[in-house]
Amino acid sequence: MNRGFTLAEVLITIGIIGIVAAMTFPILIKKHRKTVIETSLKRFYTVTNQAVLLSTADNGEIQYWEFAAADTPEEVEKFYNKYFNKYLKTHNAGIDDFKDGTTRFAVYFPDGSGAKIEYLGHDWLYCINAGYLDEWDKYHGSNCFKFGFYPEWGTDQEHLISTYVNKGIEPYINSSKLTEDGNRVETTPEDLYSQKWYAKAIQLNNWTIPDDYPVKY
Repeated sequence: MNRGFTLAEVLITIGIIGIVAAMTFPILIKKHRKTVIETSLKRFYTVTNQAVLLSTADNGEIQYWEFAAADTPEEVEKFYNKYFNKYLKTHNAGIDDFKDGTTRFAVYFPDGSGAKIEYLGHDWLYCINAGYLDEWDKYHGSNCFKFGFYPEWGTDQEHLISTYVNKGIEPYINSSKLTEDGNRVETTPEDLYSQKWYAKAIQLNNWTIPDDYPVKY
């Protein structure tokens, strides 16, 4: 005679499955988010810099490009239309008012991501989910990341020359940040994290989020 499972056995089995799932799902979710961030950053970096390369054929070498004449969304839009509009595939692009009180020129990509373009066309504030552009600072490091386009900027600071000069849109790092004793901030993980240069930290780790990454994602 075949013997079936008792109700107690079934409930115990279900309970064990639930415990295992409760322990496993957060790990799987975090791993998925990690993959999304890494993949999205690499895609944004590749797509925008392919556009830069294509644009040079028509507009000359990037060190001679004319950035926006003033730090207004209208002037940034003119810069974008001249150097990027033909070469960057987007879902939409235009001047938007954001909940954080800013009015910026922004581009929206077919994958649902987007970027606000600021400071004469130099700063690209990218979000994996374009909806987070409204509160970019709040999600910096988890969903949003900063990139810079400074093909002539570097002066005598070697880490900035290697980051920007004669290059395209790169993960952001700032020349004005100094330690308390007046020394330049270099690119150690501690420096990168303290200055919130999260995209740069990920790039330097071969486009993977470091194990000691300080931002919850």
